[in-house]
Amino acid sequence: MGKKICFFMLAMACIPAILRADDDDRKYLAGAAPEVDGKVVFTTDFNLPGVDQNSIYEYVYNWLDNRMKANGNGSRIAYADKEKGQIVAFGEEFLVFSSTALSLDRSLMSYNLVVLCKPGKCEMQLERIRYSYGEDRYTAEEQIADKVALNKKKTSIYRGYKKFRVNTIDYVDELFDGARIAFGLKEEKSASSLMAPQVQQANATLVTQAASATNTQPVQVTETPVAAPVVAEATTPAPVSVPAETAVSTQSPVAAATASAPQTASDSPLSLQGYKRLSPDKIPGNIIKMLNEDWMLITAGTDQKFNMMTASWGGLGTLYGKPMAICFINPTRYTYQLMETNNTYTLTFYTEAYREALNYCGSHSGRDGDKVKGSGLTPVTTPSGSKAFSEAWLIIECRKIVGQSLSHDALFDEKIKSDWVGKQLHKMYIGEIVNVWAK
Repeated sequence: MGKKICFFMLAMACIPAILRADDDDRKYLAGAAPEVDGKVVFTTDFNLPGVDQNSIYEYVYNWLDNRMKANGNGSRIAYADKEKGQIVAFGEEFLVFSSTALSLDRSLMSYNLVVLCKPGKCEMQLERIRYSYGEDRYTAEEQIADKVALNKKKTSIYRGYKKFRVNTIDYVDELFDGARIAFGLKEEKSASSLMAPQVQQANATLVTQAASATNTQPVQVTETPVAAPVVAEATTPAPVSVPAETAVSTQSPVAAATASAPQTASDSPLSLQGYKRLSPDKIPGNIIKMLNEDWMLITAGTDQKFNMMTASWGGLGTLYGKPMAICFINPTRYTYQLMETNNTYTLTFYTEAYREALNYCGSHSGRDGDKVKGSGLTPVTTPSGSKAFSEAWLIIECRKIVGQSLSHDALFDEKIKSDWVGKQLHKMYIGEIVNVWAK
């Protein structure tokens, strides 16, 4: 009798956990990955009363251009026609399913984002979703569509498909919310988002800085599913018609159309778009390979003055009970002075696609010219004021804890000691890891 009671109590204890799991999954169930003619297509629109088509086009172009640069990989605006108000972007970004110090489970997702700008309205459609997962290639229809990912009753997600479906829906939700914020509109949930995940507040966009700089009251946005226009596919890009202003405007088109509205406080956003914040013990990848084969950039300084340099020496670990990153800078390098005079710095890592940019950074000095312009990298500022670049797939921000110059007497390896006779040795910097962002 006692065993039956214990079993009953154990079963009853499990019920709340099961219910919670089902409740958490409800927003990813039937209809969360909408289909049009058998294809998975996510659509949304933004009503912008009083705003002309050209203003909407220029602002969304700037937002999307920054977004694609932040994605890195092969992301780009592939087609643009200002007169028609059409923009097509090809996006590539990693969906990270799980990440530990020893393993990284992720898939590269590609998609087309089709935008149509009209007077007082902007329509967006995200389609042609593809996944590259190791050696395997999938389409959204094969991996996240209701008919393959959900059980017959549409009450649960099959385990093998869940990570793709959940992460894709999360990504689309964050992308559309980034557009909403870029327009200077108040963030709120639409009726269609009852089945969608909550927006990741930490992933605020670069252009949110422009929206928060306005002295106007945000206009309420109405977001409803729409049928987006049929335009050229991003896989076969046409010549791009680039607006004259390639930098993000300091005022959104909505704010410009409502300049008489009273001033309201605006949330102060992060300046990193497309990144997820990780704890230091979740840093993905093999640090030896990342340094020795892929290299990294050490960037020191602030908005007023900063510089970056390539480096392949360093490591990760713990010291004084804190997560630490180690790097080395030769005093002859231009970055050294900035490292000495600033408290924080960043270590950033890149895919092979940016090898040429890293080569440029390693062969040119900031003393002689604009390395940012020459490398083609896009600077971003962390919430702490450190500098990094949106092309990086991993950003590690550090606060200096130890700085120690190496000496010849400290070298035990005789060959190394002989190789460095008469040469300036490096200074070792050990920094507490205060922030980690990964795509």
